[in-house]
Amino acid sequence: MGVVPNIRITRAPTIGSLVLAIAITLTLTHRLCAGVTPVRVPNSGLVPEAVCDAKGILHLAYGIGNEAYYVQSNDAGKTFSAPVLLNRRSGTVTVGGERGPKLAVGKDGVIHVVWLGHYQRGGGVWYTRSTDSGRTFEPERNLLDTTTGTDGATVVADQDGNVFVLWLDGRLPPDPQSPVASPIYMTRSTDNGVTFSENEAVRHDHPGRACACCGLEARVGTDDNLYIAFRSGYHDIRDIYLIKGSKSKNDFTSSRVSEDNWKFTGCPMNASPLAVTDDGQALVTWMSRDRVYWAVSKGEVTKFAPRIPTPDGLDGERYPLILANGRKEVLLVWKQQDKVKWAVYTADGKLTDQQGTAGQQPSRSKPTAFVGSDDSFYIVF
Repeated sequence: MGVVPNIRITRAPTIGSLVLAIAITLTLTHRLCAGVTPVRVPNSGLVPEAVCDAKGILHLAYGIGNEAYYVQSNDAGKTFSAPVLLNRRSGTVTVGGERGPKLAVGKDGVIHVVWLGHYQRGGGVWYTRSTDSGRTFEPERNLLDTTTGTDGATVVADQDGNVFVLWLDGRLPPDPQSPVASPIYMTRSTDNGVTFSENEAVRHDHPGRACACCGLEARVGTDDNLYIAFRSGYHDIRDIYLIKGSKSKNDFTSSRVSEDNWKFTGCPMNASPLAVTDDGQALVTWMSRDRVYWAVSKGEVTKFAPRIPTPDGLDGERYPLILANGRKEVLLVWKQQDKVKWAVYTADGKLTDQQGTAGQQPSRSKPTAFVGSDDSFYIVF
């Protein structure tokens, strides 16, 4: 692995510099197996978020200190463009664990990014977008219409111009039935991020609230439904739920992903990453009692098959993520202490002989991954 020194970081390259200067940050280029390749985050960035678009361009957001950056790659992470600083307000991005810049690519290739200003009172939920393929980003704007505390902010976008920003909100009084838990709030845009609706509580039939700092995961399916995965705090049972509803409405039906019945007074600070396949299956992964599992939905995403553990099944597993490719392979990635581990399964949950360790990552960070245009998996850490 090699690194070219003196990488130039810019707030916003001019429109005249049409080509993003390539900051040749070489990554690990050897494949871990026939279909899994590791990619290092440029500049030792933390908590990366990766999206590979329909053109095969890798979009990557990450944090350094209390700043957020964006880069892109045209060669699946072998080289990256010069970093663009996303936040105009210096030192205002919360970075570490589940917190950091979250990324989505929507209609016409518009790039949407959100982050927490600070998860405590008054920090805000901040949003920016790029309409010129990542050359420049608009000044960030606070989408929160109150000054209460927030956590778990995330963003998802579709190809119809819809953008959804969701977070865990602290404006309501505590619910004794859901200790250390918060309601899920959202704001939506129907014009590709030009304007957003008023903040609204997400309406669903789950009786409790979401775990206060475990993060949210959301996807828009090809069925035009919005899927949101979260950890519940109802009666201190920290199990995982998936809610599903029309993307044009605010009316969601909940499904329990796994009856772990993990009673825990506090916040495990681990989200429940989600993937939705083109044929309507939902794959969810999570940590429970210090170990990582995943499960796949049955039928109309109202029930899930029994949970599947990692090959190791060791204590200290956390920060999982899950992906599926067009070959109906499933990639599970997780951290075992500071090691980034991975395994490939079949779509029905059978473990293949492809598994291993991608490398090491700082304890404050977590890995991400993407499916390349060749249907191979890439692990970013």
